[in-house]
Amino acid sequence: MDPHLTSIAALAWCRELGLDDDALATPGLVTRVDDSAPVVQVLHIGESTAIVGPSRAVAALTEVEAAHRDEAAVRAATAGHAGRTEVLSLCADWIDASRVDDPLISHRAADFAELLRRCPPDDATEVELTASEQPRAFVLLDDEHRPLSGAGYGEVHSLLADLRVLTVPDHRRRGLAATVTTLATHDALDAGLIPMWRARRDNLAARGLAAVSGYLEWGTRITVRLPVRM
Repeated sequence: MDPHLTSIAALAWCRELGLDDDALATPGLVTRVDDSAPVVQVLHIGESTAIVGPSRAVAALTEVEAAHRDEAAVRAATAGHAGRTEVLSLCADWIDASRVDDPLISHRAADFAELLRRCPPDDATEVELTASEQPRAFVLLDDEHRPLSGAGYGEVHSLLADLRVLTVPDHRRRGLAATVTTLATHDALDAGLIPMWRARRDNLAARGLAAVSGYLEWGTRITVRLPVRM
């Protein structure tokens, strides 16, 4: 992957995690203690790792060998709370993975919200979208103007486009998601942003969609949301 691309993405994550801008520029471990944080985050990119969260969790994870600092280790360091491991991917080129000719596309926030309502709540939770969010949206509509699939992104420190994709259950595997993903990805690239895709490690369908859309896997992020302050 282009070193310039990855350095910009690393800079965005440094700012997102409250680290110095060059904290992830060299191999090794960097930590930041935030006892008010409701989440523990472990970011792995290349040979660099960042751990951010309450002091007890950060101290416990610092003692874990790098090769074993996985979701199980994070769970153990946070009193057994469930974690989420995401694979982070980046896109650098305008790859056309669209499968629908002349799609009817809406950019209206109302259509994006309607798409979320037409999908199971667990699916919206999986991609961390809520009806109150209004990202840069591309919603594919049917002939009756009902939302079938959508992709949207929000900017991360004016450097990354954090892309999310969702399709109603009975219209999956028809190329709709690939089509809206292509549109949103190209829009982000045209805006001078680096498109970023986040998918659970075990969500092979999402990772496959990212791959055919031109995304290359770059790192992982493990998060644990804490119900009480540690």
